Amino acid sequence: MESRIQYSPVRNHQRFKAMDRALVLINTGPEALPFHIMDISEGGLSFRYLGPKLKRSEIKRISLYHDYELIVDDIPIKSISDFRLRDSLVPVRRGSVRFGELSSTTLSQLERFIQNYTEAPLPVT
Repeated sequence: MESRIQYSPVRNHQRFKAMDRALVLINTGPEALPFHIMDISEGGLSFRYLGPKLKRSEIKRISLYHDYELIVDDIPIKSISDFRLRDSLVPVRRGSVRFGELSSTTLSQLERFIQNYTEAPLPVT
């Protein structure tokens, strides 16, 4: 018997593995440092960082860089998850965010960032 339930992929957008110098800046104050982007799509991104867990309620907007060059500024986001990747003296964490509503200009800049600063697409999960 064929199921009538419609299954859809968990993700609406294809994810891409970010290049080594693709960075995200979460503006948490004057001492904020950029983090390495792990993967990115038109719907959001994940990044890795060292140290204690970020306060998710303080993360409202991010900026995307390649090396020291600002590519996309002031992207509205919602924090999705944050967990420890491995146990070590200094914890390595993975944070994930979903992009909020983007203007056509910001979306165009994001598409250019994905096109220029990512590698192969990741498998659909």
